[in-house]
Amino acid sequence: MLHALRVSSEDSEAIAMINQLYDTAFPLYEQRSYQGREAILNHSDYYLLNFKENDTFIGFIGCWKIEDYYYIEHLAISPILRGQGYGQKVLKLFCHDVGKVILEIDPIIDEVSQKRWSFYQHCGFQQTEYAHAHPSYYPENKPHELRVLSYPEVIAQEVYQQFNHTLQTVVMNKALL
Repeated sequence: MLHALRVSSEDSEAIAMINQLYDTAFPLYEQRSYQGREAILNHSDYYLLNFKENDTFIGFIGCWKIEDYYYIEHLAISPILRGQGYGQKVLKLFCHDVGKVILEIDPIIDEVSQKRWSFYQHCGFQQTEYAHAHPSYYPENKPHELRVLSYPEVIAQEVYQQFNHTLQTVVMNKALL
């Protein structure tokens, strides 16, 4: 049965598996440094969730508790399990457990980004219309435009503003990058 386990800084085996997937699943400009990944594990509002089925590593979600919502910063499924419905299973389990979710995707400009949006839409996410730029993880990169999605409904402007403020000041705090 699919389940999620919260990873602590002492769980070196899970951290090693997650870091290996993290390094290959995201481009460098979307990654925290190893020091940053270590630092956020000790933040009370950050949750690193290791998804397993029986003893098999399925993937992970790295997320932040922001008011009544959980913000998914990173979600990745093991490459050998992609295309088997695990992304949807993981996301639906997570949404069921936490209730309200915010995440970001690239603007819908091509077939790949359209498929990504369709995946999230199928999982019950709604697209907001708020202009949004995600801060850079590295000073040499500029913030990049992303679309904000929310579950189970479109978030109000004041919820978006609270999310964006926390993203700028807490999630992307330079000491945690």
